[in-house]
Amino acid sequence: MPYALKYQAELVFVGPGSGPMAALAAPSLPGSGGGTGQILILNNNPAVLPVVNGAGTGNTLNSTDITNLTNAMAADIAAQLNLAPNLAKAQGWPTGNP
Repeated sequence: MPYALKYQAELVFVGPGSGPMAALAAPSLPGSGGGTGQILILNNNPAVLPVVNGAGTGNTLNSTDITNLTNAMAADIAAQLNLAPNLAKAQGWPTGNP
């Protein structure tokens, strides 16, 4: 019995002088951001949605399945953040570009 992992990640800019003590930390998902206003929302890429069959007894999840799912999620989010438009957007935040 297969299991799929769906996820959302938010990259927010926390500018100089801001941070958790300034109550600008990102809220729990689903949220409306945090930081100082700039936000980049990433969702799971349907083309690479992590799926495992369940390697435990009776096709249940085991720790290897969880590791495989979360590693695939991390690789997908990293790939999305490294795309030129996303990376350029985040690189512009410190200078005030949206």
